[in-house]
Amino acid sequence: MAETTRDVPISPVDAASFQLGVHVQPYLVTIAGLLSPGGFVDRDGRPDPARLHRTLAPHIAQESLLRQQPIMRNGSWWWTESNIEVDLHVSIVERGPTEPDFEAICARLVMQSLDPTRPLWHISLVPAARPGQCGIVIRVHHAVLDGARATDLFERLFASPDPKKPDSGAPSAANTRHSPESHIPQRASFSDLLRFRIGTFLHRPIRSRVLLGSIGTTRSIASASTRTAPVERGARRAGGTLNDAYLVAAGAGLRFILEERGEPIPKTIAVSVPVAVAAIGNARNAVGFMIVDLPLRETPPDRAVALVAKQTAAAKPSARAAGTTFRSPRIAGLFDKFAKRQHMIGAVISNVHGPHGPLALDGAALVELWPLGPLAGNVRVGFTAASYNEYFWIGIQADAEHLPPASKIAHAVKRALDEIASTAI
Repeated sequence: MAETTRDVPISPVDAASFQLGVHVQPYLVTIAGLLSPGGFVDRDGRPDPARLHRTLAPHIAQESLLRQQPIMRNGSWWWTESNIEVDLHVSIVERGPTEPDFEAICARLVMQSLDPTRPLWHISLVPAARPGQCGIVIRVHHAVLDGARATDLFERLFASPDPKKPDSGAPSAANTRHSPESHIPQRASFSDLLRFRIGTFLHRPIRSRVLLGSIGTTRSIASASTRTAPVERGARRAGGTLNDAYLVAAGAGLRFILEERGEPIPKTIAVSVPVAVAAIGNARNAVGFMIVDLPLRETPPDRAVALVAKQTAAAKPSARAAGTTFRSPRIAGLFDKFAKRQHMIGAVISNVHGPHGPLALDGAALVELWPLGPLAGNVRVGFTAASYNEYFWIGIQADAEHLPPASKIAHAVKRALDEIASTAI
C-alpha cells in the first residue's frame, strides 16, 4: 500500500478548472469505450464488479491522483488524502427505459457531477452496452489532470499492477510525455503573449444562431472512426498532418449543422484548438490554444487540408510560447463569463494522444475508445479525438436541445475523413 501523503496545495492552474463550465456542464475529462468478453466481462458483455474492484485496488493504491480530494482552506485549494471505497468509484450503470443505446447512457453520465467529498473520478460499467460487449465510461475532473495526462493514467489502470512501482503522483517520464516540447520556456515574453492574444481577437465574428447560444441541459453523443494510416497518407500528400485532416473533417460537421438548420455557410469559421504546452510548476494541466479558420464552402479535400496546415504550422509555435491559458481561478472565472457571450469561435476541437498500444482491463480487451470533452460557454458542439489501435476515434458531443443529433454530425465527419483518405490512393 502506498504511504499516506501530506496535504499539498492545488496549483492555481489546476484550481482554475473549478471555475470553468459553471452552470453549463461538469468540467470533466471523459473516456468512453467498449470491452470485449474476457476476464471480468462474460460472453454476454456483463461485468463482474467485485472481481474488477479487486483488480483495481492495487492500481489505486499506487495512484495518489486517485486518492486525493480537494478541500478549501483559508481561501486556498488543497489536495488531501482520502480513504478510497472502490465500490463508490466503480459502479454498474444499467440502461434506462428511454436510453436506446450506449451513447445515450454516455450523454447522461457526462452531465452528472462527481461527489466533491471524495476524490474526483468515477468508472461506470454498462452491461451489454453492445451485443456481447461491456461499456466503460471513465470520468475525471479537469482539476486532477488534463486530457493528455488522462491517457497516461488510463494506460496505468489497464496495466498489470506492479507492487514495486513508485507512486505515480510525482512527475515522471510517463506523466509528462504528452509535452515533449520540454525546451519551451514556461513563460512567454510579454510582447509575444500580447501579440498572440491580440491576434486571436482579429477573426471575423461568428453570426450563427445555431452554433452559439444558451446551452441546454441534455447532450447528444456519437463517435466517428476510421483507419488512421489512409487518412494520414492523404493529409501528408496535401502537405498536412493527421490533425489537420481531423480539423477539416470537423469543419464538415459544422457545415452540416448550418445546412441542416438553414443558416448561410460562411467561407470560413474560427474554432479553438487546444495545444499541449510546458507545465507551470507542479500544475497537472498544461494546455494553451490556437484559433484556426476552417474552410466551409465547397473546397477539394486536399486543398482544405493544405489551407488548414498552413495555419496550424504558423500558429502552434506561438500558442506553445504563450503557454497555459488559465493560470488562476480568477482568470478562469472572468473567461467563463466572457465565454457565455463570445462570438470568436464556433467549436472546440481537441486531439489528445492515444495509448501506445492495445489495452485490456483484467483480461477484457478495449476494442473502442473515444474521448469526450465538455461543452462550455455558449459553444454547442465539441469534437475530441484520439488515435488507438490503428484507428482514429472522434467523440462528438452536442447540445441536444438546439442541434441535430450527434450521429448525423458524425456521418458528415466520417465522409470527410473518407474523402481525405481517398486522395492518397
